[in-house]
Amino acid sequence: MELWGLSTCIGTLLAAMSNSGKLRIGILGIQGAFQEHKVALLKAHEAAKCDDLSNWTLDIVDVRSRGDVTDDLDGLILPGGESTTMSLFLKREGLDTVLREWMAKRRRVTWGTCAGMILLAENIEHQKEGGQSQLGGLHVTVSRNYFGRQVDSFEADVTVSSNTLTGSCEDDETCRGVFIRAPAVISVDDPRVKVIGSLTFTDRQQSVRSVIVAVQEENILATAFHPELTDDTRWHRHFLEMVKQNKTSI
Repeated sequence: MELWGLSTCIGTLLAAMSNSGKLRIGILGIQGAFQEHKVALLKAHEAAKCDDLSNWTLDIVDVRSRGDVTDDLDGLILPGGESTTMSLFLKREGLDTVLREWMAKRRRVTWGTCAGMILLAENIEHQKEGGQSQLGGLHVTVSRNYFGRQVDSFEADVTVSSNTLTGSCEDDETCRGVFIRAPAVISVDDPRVKVIGSLTFTDRQQSVRSVIVAVQEENILATAFHPELTDDTRWHRHFLEMVKQNKTSI
């Protein structure tokens, strides 16, 4: 059995040699747990082992200026933070326009966590006219600070749609979600948006509610929680798989 497993692994790696290359991932490095995202990406890549993702070299760079958004950037992570502050920075530095153009070209893969989800949303609940600008692209409506203030932060199990994450079982399973002054998706505004994570919780009125906390629209991924603050690297593995598939399809 061990020899068969070894030969299968070697065969898989050899078969994937023609698809090997480099995955260059940018992380917006102005606020939030961008270093934790980097560590989680490295762990997810290391855990790939016998599949063809392990054949790809992983190159992670910080994105802080227009010059960091290069044509060879294959994927981008927008971490948590304060979404208004982040949007003001992007606008002031001219990064908002550059990132929109980068996202549109070849439908590059982008993942927003927490505040990153808000930046990617096309609509924000109760958004004031002339309020914070966003990158857009994700056809949902989000509610900022849906669960309350910073003191209302919590951890809970998120129900993940079947087969969404690499290594998932046939049935729905859960992942641990860290929610820090987190948003939530209150409406899906386009049929291309897939709900891939939901949370059932008891609100302050002791009513049991279910809310959308993870979505994917083609090459845009968004989570209201922080996978980078847990030991579960499946979300980062899923993101890398998205980047790889997009790059090999070009």
